[in-house]
Amino acid sequence: MLKTEERKKRYLSLRIKIWIAFILIFTPVFIASYVWFYLYTSDRVLNSVSEDLVQTVEGALEGMDKEGFVTLYKEERENNPLCPPALGVGVEDSGYYPENPLYWEHVTWLSVVEHIEPEANVYTYIKGDEPGEVLGIGSSGALRDPVVGFKFCQSYTSTTSRIYEGLSHRVNVWEPYADSYGEWITTYTPIYDGNGEIIGAIGIDILASYVKDVQNGIVRNGLIAFVIAYILIFGLVYFMSGVVTRPLIGLATISKEIGDGNYDQNLDTLDNLGRWEDEIDTLSDTIKIMIGKVAQREQTLRKRVSQLEIMVDNTKREEEVKQIVESDFFQELQSKAKNMRKQFKGGKDK
Repeated sequence: MLKTEERKKRYLSLRIKIWIAFILIFTPVFIASYVWFYLYTSDRVLNSVSEDLVQTVEGALEGMDKEGFVTLYKEERENNPLCPPALGVGVEDSGYYPENPLYWEHVTWLSVVEHIEPEANVYTYIKGDEPGEVLGIGSSGALRDPVVGFKFCQSYTSTTSRIYEGLSHRVNVWEPYADSYGEWITTYTPIYDGNGEIIGAIGIDILASYVKDVQNGIVRNGLIAFVIAYILIFGLVYFMSGVVTRPLIGLATISKEIGDGNYDQNLDTLDNLGRWEDEIDTLSDTIKIMIGKVAQREQTLRKRVSQLEIMVDNTKREEEVKQIVESDFFQELQSKAKNMRKQFKGGKDK
């Protein structure tokens, strides 16, 4: 015959069970919320930066001296042999910084625009003589220390950016692209003169790493906020689960005492002190009624058991007497006693 061993159960309080259940249910919700926050924030940062670049370009065009832009290139082309650069001269060897006042007025304006968007590089250019070639006109970096950006009449042909397309229509490049100077997002816009003719283009670059840094900063701060909120919420849940389960723990303790036969229990401490009753109050009232009924039944049972014990003892004694009376030994003793009484009476008559 196989023996079934009773499986031992490990004790885990109801408070911990509620807390663990809450964690299992709401942790995925927190994770999903954070993923949504990450995606939403990343998208919003990129949109915000791109909108700022577009607005900055439009502001730059509004304040630009278009006539001076055209005159500058015309004068330098006529008076300086370096403009345009000779055929075959590369981007590193072409370009210069002219002494023309129109040039410095132009780059000063671009520098003012850059101060509105400090992380951006603002520059202008025109169409070159070669296919896909552009020639730099001005750059806000000309007033930096050290000097950076397009030089005047610097030749540039790009296969990674869409700079040449900016000479014909607005081009927004929000997907980061890389060139020899870094990884960028850019917007290009044609420059129109008073007659609506395209005379060049303006571009604004911003390092993709800057956008990523802003995104990472927001996401990092958001993560810290989520972790703090997670800890606080689950700490509060643990506290509240203790408040909810405390009456149940008290009822469990009292029930154990009742099971051990101690019916003198005070359940008033478990009553809900609020204006609204709940299941705990119902259970407490039920146990109060149960205590009285169980105590009364136990007293009745004890009386009946006592009576049964007396009846059993009497029956047992009668049975024992019967066994003795009906035994051969007892019958023999009775017979001898009768004979002795007869002999005693007979001797007495003589």
